Amino acid sequence: FFSRLGRILNLFYCELSGLIKQNHIFLKNHSSCREGNKLLLDIKDSDLETATYLRFNVMKQTFYGRKDAATSFAAAINCRPQIMRDAIPNMLPILTPPGINPYTQVELHDKFGPCLDAADATITCPEPSEKIRALVKNEKSDRKTLKLKLIQAKKEAREKIVMVALGDEKWEDKKMSKIEGEAEC
Repeated sequence: FFSRLGRILNLFYCELSGLIKQNHIFLKNHSSCREGNKLLLDIKDSDLETATYLRFNVMKQTFYGRKDAATSFAAAINCRPQIMRDAIPNMLPILTPPGINPYTQVELHDKFGPCLDAADATITCPEPSEKIRALVKNEKSDRKTLKLKLIQAKKEAREKIVMVALGDEKWEDKKMSKIEGEAEC
């Protein structure tokens, strides 16, 4: 994004890379920044009273769209804001937000929607579609199943550790008899 923005600014403004040193201070006074067809930027060497100023015209003389916009440079300068507005959509794509996680969307609507006014609730936490609700319902079911399997695996691992610690090497036999006993019930 920022590299594209830099490319757009380079179409209209001069490169300052050779003029700027480490401790320079930039000054731009709205009342004194325009001088005829120039857009001026003051660069100060330091913050001392005896510091020297360098005034630099940052506007490119052959900026993007100048030749197409007007015949004279003064007329092109007046058209420049509109040229910039027209160039931005072509060169800088509009980013669309990724949206809200479906699980979060359902939780927001169900938990916070009732706390808001109807007009605010439709903007802040709109009602999710049936497809999203079904997706969240299946995900919750899958999570619950996975959690139960994980609890069972931890329980079996704990039993195995206890059996090994007690010196019972026939843990597999006891496990099988336990499973057969549960099956009979």
